Amino acid sequence: MTGKGAVSVLYINDDPELLELVSSRLEREDERIDVRAVESVERAKAVRSRHGADCILSDQHMPGQTGLQYLRSIREDGDEIPFILFTKTGDERVASESISAGVTDYVIQRAIGDPSALLARKILSAVEHDRARRRAEQTDRKLRSVAEATDDALFIFSPDWQELHFINSAYETVFGQSTEEIRADPQAFLDQVRSEDVDHVTEAMGRVSDGEAVRIEYRVERSAEIEAWVESRCIPVTDDSEEIEFISGFSRDITDRKYYEQSLVEKNERLERFASTVAHDLRNPLNVADGNLDLARTEHDSLYLETSAGALARMDDLIDDLLSLAKEGSTIDELTPIAFESLVRSSRENVRSSEASIDVEESEVVRCDPGRTIEALENLFRNAVEHGGGDVTITAGVLDDGDEDGFYVEDDGRGIPPSEREAVFERGHTTSDHGTGFGLAIVDQIVAAHGWEIEVAEGSDVGARFEVTGVEFADDGWA
Repeated sequence: MTGKGAVSVLYINDDPELLELVSSRLEREDERIDVRAVESVERAKAVRSRHGADCILSDQHMPGQTGLQYLRSIREDGDEIPFILFTKTGDERVASESISAGVTDYVIQRAIGDPSALLARKILSAVEHDRARRRAEQTDRKLRSVAEATDDALFIFSPDWQELHFINSAYETVFGQSTEEIRADPQAFLDQVRSEDVDHVTEAMGRVSDGEAVRIEYRVERSAEIEAWVESRCIPVTDDSEEIEFISGFSRDITDRKYYEQSLVEKNERLERFASTVAHDLRNPLNVADGNLDLARTEHDSLYLETSAGALARMDDLIDDLLSLAKEGSTIDELTPIAFESLVRSSRENVRSSEASIDVEESEVVRCDPGRTIEALENLFRNAVEHGGGDVTITAGVLDDGDEDGFYVEDDGRGIPPSEREAVFERGHTTSDHGTGFGLAIVDQIVAAHGWEIEVAEGSDVGARFEVTGVEFADDGWA
């Protein structure tokens, strides 16, 4: 028989009659077994080199080289092939020496009886065990090759962090400590952690041991001159009874990212200070111009003065939008559950149009940064008024089709042509004489900060429709 389940047995015995008898009985006992019979160890070596074998079944007492001597030579070469000594006489010394040499099994051939069933079971069991071992070793080699291909330090610890089961070589780069040191002392990595961060790290280790997945950032001192930021992520892996079996995770160098984040914070702070200064310097002369213009309008009724007043109001809106972009950026505060209807009501109060109507068709409890979401809705409402007129009708509601949650804002104005729908979120883009071109850019920024998405569609009454998706609705208990 050949195939994936076939077992090739190389049987060695200098007795031709036993050689034939045992071979035929084994093949008859289990169709998976295929026996190649030879009369000596030398012949066995030649046959195995050409055809291979899954298991060796050998007599002990043979002229030339004995079965035990052949076993020793195989094991000295590091060969772990299953080897069963099947001999006619029991000898305690041979049995002991064969066990010491690494024999898989030792079977005494009785004068009467058929040992085929016993031999077949032992052969099949030994071969299956050997195949499982080789599969495990192959898988282990593959996993280790993957582990060595990454710059992250991969590790596996016991639940109490007292035993290290695995660490890859990237650990040395990330922590500045040899793998030999951490293998000798599994908690030696704490010696590399900056003293101010040790309590933070040990507290996180305790949380993982208690069953919590943890992500932390801390500093390590690779040497007296080199300090780095490291991020570690750890998860407790449980068995079928929900007991923690081991702790797995990785640590990676995030020094460049931390420096970038710090430089970005500093850049944003400078931008905010600059924007605030410019806005202050602009508003002073703007207030003077607006005040004098107001006095002039009490004495003269002129279209030119009305146009100038509109221009000053637009400048004031432009300064507000620029400040919003500069100060808030793309950040949001903690997400809070709040009714969508409440967000719309708060936004409506800041829209300067007494004739525009805003209706809410449906409401859900939304998890969001309320202040920034209100700001986004305000800008969507202002956009509808600027492009649809002061008496525009605006409808807001939630999207809950079971596929993607979200909300929408639509109006009955003139709509947005498909060719312009992507451009409307660009900074400075406007088709209105009264718009600043920043309102929808602010909306897009707030939506992105929440991890949501926004698209422009055609409203049910020709006008524009903005759909925000990816929104998380809170449980009913939050309402």
